[in-house]
Amino acid sequence: MTPTNPLPQTTDTPRARANHAALARLYATRPQWRSVSCARDAVGLPDHTLLHAGAPYADPRQPSAPVLSSAVLCCLYEGWARTESEAELLIANGTVKLVPAQSYGVVTPLAAVISPTTSLVEVSDAAAPDQTARRAWSLLGSGAGAQIRFGSRDLAILARLAWRDTVLAPCLSEALATQPIDLLALAAAGLAAGDDLHARTTTATQLLSAQLSPRLAACQRPEHGAAVEAMLQQTPLFFLTLWMAACHLMLDAASAGGQDAASTLVVALAGNGQTCGIRLAGAPDRWWTCTTGSPLGPRMNPASTDAIAALTGDSGVIDSAGFGAQALAVAPEIEQVFAPWLPSDSRKQQANLLVGVHPYFAHTPHTAALRCGLDAAAVATSGVSGTPPLAAIAMIAADGRTGLLGRGLYSAPAELFATAVAELGNR
Repeated sequence: MTPTNPLPQTTDTPRARANHAALARLYATRPQWRSVSCARDAVGLPDHTLLHAGAPYADPRQPSAPVLSSAVLCCLYEGWARTESEAELLIANGTVKLVPAQSYGVVTPLAAVISPTTSLVEVSDAAAPDQTARRAWSLLGSGAGAQIRFGSRDLAILARLAWRDTVLAPCLSEALATQPIDLLALAAAGLAAGDDLHARTTTATQLLSAQLSPRLAACQRPEHGAAVEAMLQQTPLFFLTLWMAACHLMLDAASAGGQDAASTLVVALAGNGQTCGIRLAGAPDRWWTCTTGSPLGPRMNPASTDAIAALTGDSGVIDSAGFGAQALAVAPEIEQVFAPWLPSDSRKQQANLLVGVHPYFAHTPHTAALRCGLDAAAVATSGVSGTPPLAAIAMIAADGRTGLLGRGLYSAPAELFATAVAELGNR
């Protein structure tokens, strides 16, 4: 089932050897959904600290409008403030601190902000001798409707957060106590059925729901289990944050703390609503950033003229690993939706930016052509005139009030990758 030579051929350069070693670690990782726990317990998140997507803000007291709105709601939810104005003041004077989620091993979607009581999904490496030694976390999705990740001030979100943390999280924690869930198997089945695993996770979510169904039926509170199962059936993107954590875990293994200093594999592609940032396997503690643009794509309301927020979210980790906008060749429905915004010959040009072939997905005809491992050096070599790497990421409103606008594609600037590669090589 596994190709005899899943790794790219090495050449006699430090970069190629470093990328070869990094990819080997990525391939060896086996992400599994292990548990659900609040951020305070999972990652030791202290009071009056909030986690946001992307690189650090130049001034965390002045985040982008959508992130500010989510932060305000978290302050209200945690009981740190009684009104929106009080919450804004706590953020503006630095009493409530905004910190990049990835510094805690967490990836968060769009404008979602994580507070100490926020429920997180925990993904661990089933191949590691100690399965709790290597972990990654993301936001626990809470179903359709008002969402913290859309960056609005909708107060209905507060009730949804309470349901997530008091009903959904305990129920799923109980369901997972018997056995973790293999995420690679669900991802492969999703890809085979047309999921790109970013803009579309419909099949992966359905299969996840089927696995959870008998466990939910056996929960101590059957009515809670039934409510959770109904939510899963109505939320085709539920698998998304699980796969974000899985991709973060795999790319974190690729970097191994910078073990291979010459590696130019991209292990993070994210935005905080003000800057686009990337991290490389050779120097995973450093962010390279630039002023960012906005994703573009079809709007839910074609007549809408709302301004689109600049790139916001950590979910580009999925595309960096080789899925999402890098997997549109196996996701025809999503490729057709994005067709007006895709460059010509995008399949071939995007594939040229990826340097690996994941052996787990290479054994079936439908996914055998998938590549993985976005290489910043390949982006840099393509030049400014080449096709920049794409990420499938939703569009949210820039005003921090309106919320979700539609699906989108983001083109990361090639200059950012060229700068990162040059500075990595000059260390």
